[in-house]
Amino acid sequence: MHFKGQVTPASILEELVLYAQAEPEETEGFRHPSHNNELSPRFLEKTERILSAFEKYVPLKYEVQAPQDTDVEGADIVARYSSERIADGEERHIALRITSLDEVQSNDDLLEKIKADISRSEKYSGARLERYYLLLCTDQRRHGERVRAISAELKAGKTAVTVVEPAYAWFFFTMEDAMIDAVTDKLLYPEDYVRCQAREQVAGIGKRKLILLLSCLIHAIEERGGFTVSDDFLMQDDHVHEFEADDPAGRGRLSEDVSAMEGTFFFRDADVDGFGIYQDSVSAIVAMYYDAKVRYGHTGDDAVHYLHTFLEQSAWSA
Repeated sequence: MHFKGQVTPASILEELVLYAQAEPEETEGFRHPSHNNELSPRFLEKTERILSAFEKYVPLKYEVQAPQDTDVEGADIVARYSSERIADGEERHIALRITSLDEVQSNDDLLEKIKADISRSEKYSGARLERYYLLLCTDQRRHGERVRAISAELKAGKTAVTVVEPAYAWFFFTMEDAMIDAVTDKLLYPEDYVRCQAREQVAGIGKRKLILLLSCLIHAIEERGGFTVSDDFLMQDDHVHEFEADDPAGRGRLSEDVSAMEGTFFFRDADVDGFGIYQDSVSAIVAMYYDAKVRYGHTGDDAVHYLHTFLEQSAWSA
């Protein structure tokens, strides 16, 4: 976690923009989206998603806008929210300033321009400004030195400013909704009994086995109306193959994974076409699945990604 104290929409956004780094070469993707046509709308959608997910747990009034007059508000996106459970119901503001690759390349006085925008935002929002996020959406390798200089300068002087460097910004830019929802859930209700039980059910099983278990479970529920999966599905699991493509060091034999999980999660039975899944071993995970289906509409691949994001840390450690 990257924050302390009460969980608010701003603290969830803080966690998400610093959740993980993309590879430096991936930030070349920022060469393509234009500031107005793709970057701003995508980050606005993600900000709305965070507030919407938060609202499903805590009563909240909010609006998210891309101001027409950024010279007044000093940001590309401004979120305003209020809740009786946060700051005694007083309105709070979150500001996001998007710095594109074109701006980094063409603006010699960029740092001073950014500082001026921050000052405008502080003046506009006053004490209501909870956090100002500077998203540096540029090529990390090409502009690394300039990024480091901007980051060092702002981190030294502005406690209310979070600088999101390109590798983090790209990861957030490409982040799935299911991950946003899962991280929101983890932060808002970390001690929820059902969620704690789900973590215990997969504690220490490892990355590959968690992905295999979740994809089989969701397939069994949605496609077969029960808790069985065919041999063919097990041995051709697309989610595991995607994992292996992203992490070659994690490659292995699916047959060995299944054998290792027999007796705990999977079983063979004369009445089962393929493998059965012990329902008691995944009861809390199933409860989380139906909660996410009702709360967010997650099914299929989205449900697998949601559950994986929520449970992966427990699966990696015993």
